[in-house]
Amino acid sequence: GAAAGERRTAARLLLAHPLVTADGPHGAGFPLIHRHADWLRERFTDLFGYPLTLGPGHARLHKSPLAGRMLPGFRPDGYAALVLALGAIADGLPPDLDRPEVLRLLTEWRVVTGEGADRSCDHGLARLLVERADRPAGAGPVAPHTAVRRRLAETPVVLFDELTAAERAWLRGRLPAEAELFADLLGLEAEVRSEGVALLDPADELTDLPAAGTDPLAQTALLLAERLVEELRPLPEEAAPPAVLVPDALIDGALGDIADDYGLPPCTGPDYLADRTALRRDALDLLHAMQLIVPAGRNWVLRAPAARYAPQAELHPEPGTGRHSRPGGLPGPRRRLG
Repeated sequence: GAAAGERRTAARLLLAHPLVTADGPHGAGFPLIHRHADWLRERFTDLFGYPLTLGPGHARLHKSPLAGRMLPGFRPDGYAALVLALGAIADGLPPDLDRPEVLRLLTEWRVVTGEGADRSCDHGLARLLVERADRPAGAGPVAPHTAVRRRLAETPVVLFDELTAAERAWLRGRLPAEAELFADLLGLEAEVRSEGVALLDPADELTDLPAAGTDPLAQTALLLAERLVEELRPLPEEAAPPAVLVPDALIDGALGDIADDYGLPPCTGPDYLADRTALRRDALDLLHAMQLIVPAGRNWVLRAPAARYAPQAELHPEPGTGRHSRPGGLPGPRRRLG
């Protein structure tokens, strides 16, 4: 019914944007969160162990940190600058807002509003963000079913080999029920393969990654994944491993071929033409955010899901400019909740 649809919309919004303010960019969904606050609070607590706190102008879902999860556009030094800025605002001090990614996020969160001399800071909202909830999501041991549900909801794919024995046994025994649960709660469809489980969003809305169909860097990153899959795919008689180490030189060679075939992605940040190191870094960071690759010391490991999603990277170079042009379009990256 209508109520179920509103609850699903509100739940999707909170998982994708854990802080929703009444006057922020997602304010249109704020009344739905307040209308179904009791139901949302109960479901998020029971299923994920995530407390939900609400005020007259904000709603915050207190999520636990997950390994490999990053805010889009943030590096470790960016996280440090964000924490320092929030702490300063919470204490009523002037923050350092020199980093564009920090200012962008604080503006989106409505902690900072206005520009120049008209800029103001919401000290109460900053305190809400730096304080822990009454029942912090990361406190104490997490039950296997809670840990698995968090990963299903917030990562592109969950590989059986990356779960503990208890988590793997629970998920294998609960697959039909969990698929139905996530379909009802979030409108997601389960795709089960031999290596793991992915939850797909038919509406292609629950993502905090740039749409590959319109973002040149995302196109380059998916083309890189495709080249790595082609080079490292096992022989037909060999069993496919859950992950494989990527030779460092293969990454540089593949990016060089992509640049020759398709050119370099235009951007408003680094000059990729002059700084190929920046292109390598940003493309790998994006694939890491999509969980198609993961770091292993100073190297990278290509995960099995890359073989499922990377080959969809299809571009249209200008006639005669590339050796690998294909028909069709380049779809957006897989759903990933922030």
